[in-house]
Amino acid sequence: MNKYHLPGIGLRIVKSAASVGLCFFIYVLRGFSGIPFYSAIACLQCIQPYRENTKAMAAQRTVGTMIGAAAGLLVLLLQRNLLLHLPLYYLCYCCTVALGVVLSLYSAAALNKKNAAYFSCVVFLCITMVHIGDTDPFLFVFNRVTDTMIGIAAGMAVNACHLPRKRRTDTLFVTAIDDVLFRRDSKMSDYSRIDLNRMLDDGLALSFMTMRTTASYLEAAGSLNIRLPIILMDGATIYDPVKHTYLATRALSHQDAARLKQRLQDLGLEAFSTVIMEDSALIFYDRINNAAAEQVYARLHTSPYRNYLNMPVPEDLDTAYLMVIDEQKRIWDAYHTLDAEGETEQFKILCYDSDEYPGFAYIKIYRKDATKQAMLETLKELTGFQKICTFGSISGQYDKCINADNGDHLVKAIRQEFEPCHFQMRFNRPDRPDSVSPTPHRSVRPRQNQTDSG
Repeated sequence: MNKYHLPGIGLRIVKSAASVGLCFFIYVLRGFSGIPFYSAIACLQCIQPYRENTKAMAAQRTVGTMIGAAAGLLVLLLQRNLLLHLPLYYLCYCCTVALGVVLSLYSAAALNKKNAAYFSCVVFLCITMVHIGDTDPFLFVFNRVTDTMIGIAAGMAVNACHLPRKRRTDTLFVTAIDDVLFRRDSKMSDYSRIDLNRMLDDGLALSFMTMRTTASYLEAAGSLNIRLPIILMDGATIYDPVKHTYLATRALSHQDAARLKQRLQDLGLEAFSTVIMEDSALIFYDRINNAAAEQVYARLHTSPYRNYLNMPVPEDLDTAYLMVIDEQKRIWDAYHTLDAEGETEQFKILCYDSDEYPGFAYIKIYRKDATKQAMLETLKELTGFQKICTFGSISGQYDKCINADNGDHLVKAIRQEFEPCHFQMRFNRPDRPDSVSPTPHRSVRPRQNQTDSG
């Protein structure tokens, strides 16, 4: 039976509690003047995961408070000087409040501050419905604005606080992501996403290396603010996610790819050919001859990141890699045939069973030197970093070996290396030189497999 694990108390929770406590402390310093409830509400809204979000929320809260306070004051003045003397007073007042909501929303839209519209209505309704009986409307509105500004200031001040740490901005951190950062469903936890983006904003030089294609990477990691080039397709390409361009490619020549594809067809297998042309990934195929390949095509061909073409690869284009999915026996028989013919000595050939399609398996064929380890040197040249630290789940291949069961472990390990805290225990594994142990160009069963064909 799976055990339910309670989540830990995160830093945002701690900061929220600290900011509320600060609001009460300021309330005491003010001689118990004002209403700390409004300060607490404002500061809680300003405690956001990212600094940009905090600033945006503070701006929205400020503008909304000003609009709502002005509209609320206007309605209170109308209520005291006009509505009280009219028949059906309460009905008139309700109609006036409703019109005040229109005024608050319209004012926010007219000032091009549509995100502040909700806050303006909250402040307006609080003034006109909760504090209608206050003796001095000017004083209440002033205190209401003051309380909110105190809460905004407290929230921003607490959110900006952090322990002083020396950050390693001179080191390029490169991590595998399949089965390490992303789960099987290609998703990461909120904790991993937020903490990685926070470190990236603080100067973390982070890159990824993965078997995923460009499309699969963008779909899974689109919420991360990665600015450095990344190694894709198991070392066949380096991709710039900012400029959306391919900076380096180690592709099969057209002649080699055509010969290998024909040999696979002789063995009864049909291959998808992934080609990089003018910064676009094109996937060529001749025919689809099994249920798993049909499912792969049906699931992926509608993606805006993928371009499937039912035609031969043009002679002037090289192939990043070939991918075949078919029944396990046919795939493994073909692999052993290619191995006996010496193809595994000339090319990097991966063969492994599919986790997503039971009973089926994959063959992927790359240029022999299209490896993550070889591309790391190219990545260092492109980025200009002299120091590099790698993370992954395969012992002996990475500087830091991470358990492959929880992406949060990887993020914590990266944080520990990027901004070590002297109050925490160091990583148990002794540091190794800034290099990656070479791995064979031929692999039969990769630990981190990605079933995406394009």
